[in-house]
Amino acid sequence: MSVIVRIGRKKAILCAARWRCADLRLEEQLQASLDIWVQKTGGPPMGHKDPDKFAAEAIRHEIEYELLMTSRPKGRSAHTAYLSKRQIRLPF
Repeated sequence: MSVIVRIGRKKAILCAARWRCADLRLEEQLQASLDIWVQKTGGPPMGHKDPDKFAAEAIRHEIEYELLMTSRPKGRSAHTAYLSKRQIRLPF
């Protein structure tokens, strides 16, 4: 686990560039915001120690939420997850 946030009475987890939430609509909204942010900015800086926390703080102004808890990811899963999101999507 990397980041836990609270939006009203609901909670969501961001782990390895993927949002998870019991409310499917909220999960899709969070994931869409993250994907758009990564496409616009390139995502967290390469080699950042906690890319999920960086990303959660960056999109925090779009969907207002409170960061409850963060923990650094173990291994390379969070770092490599953003690499695939950085790829440009071509329409063919």
